[in-house]
Amino acid sequence: MQTTATDKAARAALILAEVRRSGQPIEGLPPEVAPTTEDEAWAVQREVMRLLGLSVGGWKCAAPPGRPQSGAAMPASGFVRSPARQALPWGQQLGIEAEIAIRIAADLPGRPGRPYTRADILDAIAGVMPAIELVQSRYTNLRAVSNFEAMADGIAHFGFVYGEDAPGWRSLDLANLPVRLAFGEEVEVEQIGGNPSGDPLLPVVWLANRLPETGTHLRAGEIVTTGSCTGLIFANPGTPEPLRISATFEGLGAVSLDLAASCPFGFG
Repeated sequence: MQTTATDKAARAALILAEVRRSGQPIEGLPPEVAPTTEDEAWAVQREVMRLLGLSVGGWKCAAPPGRPQSGAAMPASGFVRSPARQALPWGQQLGIEAEIAIRIAADLPGRPGRPYTRADILDAIAGVMPAIELVQSRYTNLRAVSNFEAMADGIAHFGFVYGEDAPGWRSLDLANLPVRLAFGEEVEVEQIGGNPSGDPLLPVVWLANRLPETGTHLRAGEIVTTGSCTGLIFANPGTPEPLRISATFEGLGAVSLDLAASCPFGFG
C-alpha cells in the first residue's frame, strides 16, 4: 500500500519525538520517511509538537542570500527570560548562538496576492531584544542530514533565552550592531553585524508570508529570532562552577546564561 504524505510525516514525527524523550540521538531518519520537501518538513514539525503536547511560543527563521530559507516553531516551554540557568549531564555540549529577536504586536494571518513587506513587519513589531538560542540536534551529526531533515527537527532548537525589549530600537541599524559573545572571561566572538540574512528583518518577512501557506501564521505576543550573529559555538558546562555565557548587542542590551554540569544521571 502506498504511503501518504500524512503517514510519512507521522512516522517521521514518532521517531523524532522518541529521540527527544530518550535523549538518544540518531544518525538520521529512515529514507522512506525522511522529508524531501519544505512542506513535508513543516508537517513533521507540527506532528512532533502535537505528540509532545507542546505549544508554540515563537519561531526561528533564516533567509540567507542565495541559500534556502528555513524556519521552525520554538516551544513555549523552552523560553526563559535572562538571566537564565541550564543544567546538562556531564560530557554533553550545548550550541550557543547570539541573536536579535523581535516580539510580534499583531496577528499576521496572511494576505493572498499582497505579500507582507518589510514596512509591514516594522509596523507589526512590539519590541526588539537580545537573545541566546540554545542548540542541540536530535541527530548525531547535524551536517550529515539534509536541510529538510534538519528543519523537520526544528533546526536543532533546544531552548531560548531572551532579554528585555530595548527602548529606542527603531533608531538602531539592526544589520550592523556590534555584538560580543563571551564564555566566562573569554571573548569568543566580537564583531559588527553577522546576521546570515544581512538585515535581520528579512527572514521575518519571509516567515510572515510562508506560515499561512502551512496552515498557521504569526500571532501577537510571539517572539521570532532571526539567526545567529556569532555563528554556532559549542560550550561545555563548567565544573564545578557554572559557566557564565553572555551576549551583548550595542544599543540593544545583553542576555546571560549560567551553564552548569549536573551529575551523570541528570540530578542536581
